[in-house]
Amino acid sequence: MLNGKEFSVADLIERHRALDTLLRDRRNSFLSDWNGTHPFVDDFLGPSLSRLTPDALAGEYIYPDERPAITDAIRQFHRTVESLELQASNVLAGAGSSSLLASFALWLAKRKTQHIYYIPPLYHSLHYFLALLNITARPISSTQVFDRTFELKLPKESTVLMFCDPIWFAGKHVPPEVIKAISSWQQRTGSLILVDGSFQYLSWSGKRDEITSTLDPDLTFRLVCPTKALAIHAYRFSYLLHPAVFHDDLTFLYESLVGSIGIGNLLFGLRALEVLSSPRGNRPLADFLSDTFKALVQRGFVRTDIEPDCGYYAFAIPLVPLDNHVVMGQDYFELDGYPTHVRVNLMVARRLQLT
Repeated sequence: MLNGKEFSVADLIERHRALDTLLRDRRNSFLSDWNGTHPFVDDFLGPSLSRLTPDALAGEYIYPDERPAITDAIRQFHRTVESLELQASNVLAGAGSSSLLASFALWLAKRKTQHIYYIPPLYHSLHYFLALLNITARPISSTQVFDRTFELKLPKESTVLMFCDPIWFAGKHVPPEVIKAISSWQQRTGSLILVDGSFQYLSWSGKRDEITSTLDPDLTFRLVCPTKALAIHAYRFSYLLHPAVFHDDLTFLYESLVGSIGIGNLLFGLRALEVLSSPRGNRPLADFLSDTFKALVQRGFVRTDIEPDCGYYAFAIPLVPLDNHVVMGQDYFELDGYPTHVRVNLMVARRLQLT
């Protein structure tokens, strides 16, 4: 009991949600604010950090949903590379892919989802989150899209489907014909789709758009990670494109789980989107990775039938002794039939002068 009334968790949550909405109107002064600044910021940060921290942001929690600059930069990027016209309500930016995957799993649980379907593989963290929430993940294929025996066996009912594009550990895009078949099925069934596109926008061919952008935007969630597109992992920045109707629920859930993001991640996100939207984009990195893979093959270090076309991994058979190198084989990736293949990080191979 509080003040003679029965305490209600639901009322407490709704009160905080209403407060968030009220505070988006910057004309309102907020005496109970959680933000604030003081005269000792530069002293406490020291010379190196104070140079990187705008004074106006030093004392603030940073919620990307309240930062039009980052949302506008995401919208501009997709307008540039895919001619997509997104609204702010289609974008949820955050600190890294894992937190957004966890939020999506929680959102499914909130909707009382009992099972989902997926095309193997899923990232292990997503499997972990789904299992914790007692959501059963049902594979719809016994092989992966790059295998000659792959068959797409989509369910007949309206449901939730998840898949990764590209298949990150092999550096391989999902074939266009598979995406087109999924798109037709989505239109027939009205199913929701989550595309874990954490490794998108690093194509070796020079192609800048992603075919999953053609899926129905009113039924599709797409995870994008500029951190991985630039292969700069010290910063954490990803975002989830989603149907506008779910924006408020997803945003409140994500910010309740993760809170704000760091200033470094916000500034990196703005810079990453500036780079990716530019005419050159991340072409130098894509060429570097493609050239590295070709050198590994030409110099007899690896061979593979799974020809990579994007990202910074290849799934290949080592042809030289690996000595003390730790490797990840097929057991890490829901895979069978590739017992001698291992995931090769092309940047690590280059650093070790294996090329």
